[in-house]
Amino acid sequence: MGVRWLGRQCSVVLYEFATPADENPDVIGWAPGAGSVLIECKLTRPDFLKDAAKPVRKNPRTGMGHRRYYLCTPELIQVKDLPPKWGLLWADKGQVIVKREARGHAERNLVAEVRFLSSMLRRAQIRIGSRPLSEWLRGENRFEAKRGIPPTQDRAVRK
Repeated sequence: MGVRWLGRQCSVVLYEFATPADENPDVIGWAPGAGSVLIECKLTRPDFLKDAAKPVRKNPRTGMGHRRYYLCTPELIQVKDLPPKWGLLWADKGQVIVKREARGHAERNLVAEVRFLSSMLRRAQIRIGSRPLSEWLRGENRFEAKRGIPPTQDRAVRK
């Protein structure tokens, strides 16, 4: 649900990827002109409380995301429980309800965001093979890339 909600405002959305970074967001996206948006999904209250102990939560400058949200079921997290500047999203009956808008964290860790994006681009390069990613995106595959068709599919199947 967080991916779908974020996809309405961001041109690039990534989710549930493990990287060597200090922080592995559940969902992160980049909105043109608005910066990055991070969503941490919590299923239980103990999981939310444990999240507060992470080094990136204790020192917000080391965390990713210009705007940061928690996403949970209704009532699991209350607005009064949130760290400063964090937003709250409730997932209820297939809908995402904004309980509080996130305010910008100007002190976010841009280096961590670039490392995260680089890791994702390396994975895309591996899937494409020996051709440079930029060549693949510019070449005959540019339309398939826009539609999200994986590069490993047989060209005959795509036609």
